[in-house]
Amino acid sequence: MPREPEYTSFSIYMLEPHADHATAENGYIPIEAIAERVYGKPYSSLRGCQWDDEHIGNDSVKLYELASDGDYEEALEQFDDAELYLGWDSRIGESVVKTGMTELDYWLSIRVADEHTPATVEANPPETQDLENAVFESRFFADRAFSPSLKRILADLIRRGELPRSDYLFRHWW
Repeated sequence: MPREPEYTSFSIYMLEPHADHATAENGYIPIEAIAERVYGKPYSSLRGCQWDDEHIGNDSVKLYELASDGDYEEALEQFDDAELYLGWDSRIGESVVKTGMTELDYWLSIRVADEHTPATVEANPPETQDLENAVFESRFFADRAFSPSLKRILADLIRRGELPRSDYLFRHWW
């Protein structure tokens, strides 16, 4: 198991999307840089936060409580669940769910086009479209289409020993 990074102890850590503004000493954690290193793919913490709270306003903060065993275990259980909610399909009047794939696997299957792989989906696909192995023309559209829950990513990074067990605060701003 990897050794947990050294962090100065704080009761709440601040999540910082920009790695150059975060240090272990100031309690700010460069969440996107850590997630990219661990998963091998750029992660949008803003989109992940919006997955957790789609109505979060500008210049708002969201607290992710992961210090208690119950909150932490619930987040891990959801992260490891092999059922993914894709949205409400008004044409058929029911929810669309994808089974057999975790949120992480689904996200990792979505890619960005390059010179060898052309885009396979529109920039703004319908919410309920299954995007497994989809290729988007840019990272912007891939992030908008799907990014995993920030709370669940935090729980997984704690489980992997990348982050200390604590509560985290994410500031949503434009």
